[in-house]
Amino acid sequence: MKTIMSEDLDDFNALAGRLLIATQGNAGAFYKTLVLVTEHSEEGGSVGYVLNKPFTSLQPKEIFKERDISCLGSNFQLMWGGPIDLTHGAVLHTDDYQTPGTHLLDNHLAITETQQILDDITTQSGPKNFLICVGKSTWAPGQLVEEIMDSSWIPIPFSFDLVFNSPTNKKWQDALATLNIDANLLAHKAGKA
Repeated sequence: MKTIMSEDLDDFNALAGRLLIATQGNAGAFYKTLVLVTEHSEEGGSVGYVLNKPFTSLQPKEIFKERDISCLGSNFQLMWGGPIDLTHGAVLHTDDYQTPGTHLLDNHLAITETQQILDDITTQSGPKNFLICVGKSTWAPGQLVEEIMDSSWIPIPFSFDLVFNSPTNKKWQDALATLNIDANLLAHKAGKA
């Protein structure tokens, strides 16, 4: 699988729609995360959503309020999209669902930030595949490219399976496996001086 080379980073649209694998050097809140970049421009910076870190400060019933959430199943989790705007949620989903409030992305993905999508999910008239993220991740203009060049992130092409089918607790390891990197070996090497 091809990763983004440094010369590709000159095209500021190259990261939109890509996945970012946090390296072992990326400590703190982003440790062992997988992020989907949804916006990337030279002027506006970057926006993305963490895909593999459950948001435990809220329960799904608090987001869905009076709606029947039995269709979500007992294993459903809200995702921590990042440290910015934790009072705001977004539904990352396949583009089989579109309303006037839907923003289309590449790779047959979309983001909707309306209450209507929550109603439609509970009545099973919403998108077939979705993740609900609370908060988001943002980078100032040039910051994300600099972090990639400093080896804090490994950008990889979008993968439907990684986003929607890989178990939450395995997404980071599965993303590394697409590059034939053993997560256990990486962790072991990172601990050696």
